[in-house]
Amino acid sequence: MNTFDARTLGHDTLEYIRIQAVKAVQEGRRIRETAKIFGIHRGTLHRWLKMARKCGMDALKKNPVPGRKSFLDKTQENTLQFYISVFTSINFGFHSTLWTTEIIQLLIEQKFSIHLSRSAINRLLHRIGLTPQRPARRSTKQNSAAVDLWLKEEFHKINLLAEKEGATIYFLDESRIRTDYHAGTTWSLEGLTLVIPNSGDRHSVNMIAAINADGKIYFQVGPNTFNGEAFIEYLENFSKTVHNPIWIITDRCSVHRSKMVMEYIEKTNGKVKIYFLPAYSPELNPVELVWGNIKAHGFARSLIHGARELVEKATNLLESLKQMPGKIRAFFKKESVQYAM
Repeated sequence: MNTFDARTLGHDTLEYIRIQAVKAVQEGRRIRETAKIFGIHRGTLHRWLKMARKCGMDALKKNPVPGRKSFLDKTQENTLQFYISVFTSINFGFHSTLWTTEIIQLLIEQKFSIHLSRSAINRLLHRIGLTPQRPARRSTKQNSAAVDLWLKEEFHKINLLAEKEGATIYFLDESRIRTDYHAGTTWSLEGLTLVIPNSGDRHSVNMIAAINADGKIYFQVGPNTFNGEAFIEYLENFSKTVHNPIWIITDRCSVHRSKMVMEYIEKTNGKVKIYFLPAYSPELNPVELVWGNIKAHGFARSLIHGARELVEKATNLLESLKQMPGKIRAFFKKESVQYAM
């Protein structure tokens, strides 16, 4: 009868052999014969039999493989969740600002001396409530004290004064879109990258829009060059469409603060006023959500041929949004701009 060396087998198989060998002896088979069949030493089989008599058959089951702990306890999971939710990876000495499974794997080893596989880390992150997110970008030049002052005091003062004078507050911003803009994903066979056609042209168009918390929008598509004259033209046309004073809140770009624009504002005798957000704080302007929406759900999925079609597409998307005031109001519910509701 052929035999084999049981020591070459895995832990699961060895557990099975221990149990089956002991059972064979308990059922009347001789120890010498059983040891030969299962490829084990008779002394080993005697030891197994003793373990089974003393502690039961469960004593024959495999023990955990010795080594470092292969899991995080509850306290460590909570600590990891705190690290990832509050900090970026760069705070822990990594060169990337993004949390990837590879960096989280290194962080766990660094902080807890525990090695987890990438797949185990994925399961762990989902279990503690973490999911892949598209991060918001914030300039390192942003003055957090200025942002706090704006949120707690400055906007409140502007809002109270606007109510007193019967003015409507609008948030304003500009954006540019190109014919070769693309974003998003599509389904395809694994390993096969689907080729999406584009016109090959590189035309662009400027867009400017102002929205308020009531769901109103006033926009203009073009011209291709945005300067003081173009901004004044926009403000003049905008002011003609509404009866009450228009108070604009926008960023601090040089066109908005130019001498030409300031002189125009002064001549409107209070019909148009302009206030500026803290520097490097685009997340405080709800119009940014307008651009994100129409680019992701409009331009990114379209094949656009030439400048004329690009202008038409931009106009149609903004005009469609104008007919959905509820959607515009929903932009103001995002946490970073809720202060403006």
